[in-house]
Amino acid sequence: MADVLILHAMLPDDDGAAGAAALLARLPYARRLELEGRDAAGRLAGLAGSALALAGARRLRGRPVAVADLRFAAGGKPGLDGGPWFSVSHSARRVAVALSDRCELGLDLEDAGAQAVRIDAARLERWTATEAALKAVGAGLRAAGRVRLAVDLATAEVDGVGVHLRPLALGDGCVACLATLAEVASLEVERAEFEW
Repeated sequence: MADVLILHAMLPDDDGAAGAAALLARLPYARRLELEGRDAAGRLAGLAGSALALAGARRLRGRPVAVADLRFAAGGKPGLDGGPWFSVSHSARRVAVALSDRCELGLDLEDAGAQAVRIDAARLERWTATEAALKAVGAGLRAAGRVRLAVDLATAEVDGVGVHLRPLALGDGCVACLATLAEVASLEVERAEFEW
């Protein structure tokens, strides 16, 4: 089995609304309230990320995973009782989750074609590496100035913590980066279908 499993998908259209609503009803109360406060697109993206996290955890554990096992700490990283570690990222068009039983991790993706202001590819790669590194160490965006990226974007350091970086190919126009606190030997990247 791979050290890291990455599941990614295009965000569902209206056909996924019923399944997303059913998942919303099963989420912990505080998370449900937070998602209900978002606009429809943001709510769907958050639910899609949770669905992929549950599907990936089920694959890694080899058994069903209860929605009640998801944890959403206020101002912190989401988690799953009993593991695995996971990180979710989404854009306006797609969502992805990275999961590992081996180490803490972070994931960021951006749709290059969807940027309101065109950003050159190198700058976008640096940004996804920065955000993935922040997620891996559990820091928020306010700490972005404390991220030190290697010139080749293979590693980063955040407040003295070393992070391993790896670019990901998740589709045309998508720039994505995985950050892990331990070096990983193998990745499994798979396009997923939603199982609400």
